[in-house]
Amino acid sequence: MLRIERLDLRIHDRERFDCGEVSLNHYLRRLAGQHLRDGIATTQVLVDEGAPSRILGFYTLAAAQVALDVLQPADRRRLPRYPVPAARLARLAVVHAEHGHGLGAALLQDAVKRCLALRADLGVLVLVVDALSEGPAAFYRLYGFRNTSTDALTLYLPLGKG
Repeated sequence: MLRIERLDLRIHDRERFDCGEVSLNHYLRRLAGQHLRDGIATTQVLVDEGAPSRILGFYTLAAAQVALDVLQPADRRRLPRYPVPAARLARLAVVHAEHGHGLGAALLQDAVKRCLALRADLGVLVLVVDALSEGPAAFYRLYGFRNTSTDALTLYLPLGKG
């Protein structure tokens, strides 16, 4: 059975993780623990209960804000004229051997669910992601993410009304 849990440096084997993207592998292996410890970002990992040290995928969330003018005109209505609160999906990756099996979608769903839960205690209007290329951007668009007005690879997902 698969589960998503917070990265634990004592349990999870970051060194064996390989998603095929050097920058994402490097982040998980060298920076995720430091960012977690310093309060910069949190990383959740997907593991199988039968092999809990093996990371099948991960995502990282961080606090953010976005300028109002990067949102689509319909999403700007009735908002204050200053940057709005957001969560940033800073990283999302699945181990290369599991690509195409729906694990990325499961990780994304969990990230959105966490952001929606966060809205009860802290203002969060959108979930923002900076896709590495058009392929990942297309993946996010499949799940309702919209292009910002400033960058085709920066997308956002409105998190609904309170």
